[in-house]
Amino acid sequence: MLLAKIEVSALLLACAAFISALGGVISTVWSIRKGKREERDKAHEECIERLRSVRAEAEGLARELHDIKMGRVDEEGKRE
Repeated sequence: MLLAKIEVSALLLACAAFISALGGVISTVWSIRKGKREERDKAHEECIERLRSVRAEAEGLARELHDIKMGRVDEEGKRE
């Protein structure tokens, strides 16, 4: 009778250890995937921010180019 209780206790401890280890593995995998997702989201946000700044710079340069072209047209009109 005592031997049966010891075997059951050992089996229960083994099951508890297995479940605990499985939970640790699942938690680790979930954390790694979450970290990669957050890193990818951060890289995406940085890319969007760089795109915004480059677009703003391009619009400014386009305005300057337009002003230069219009200045040349005005100068050519005055010469004629």
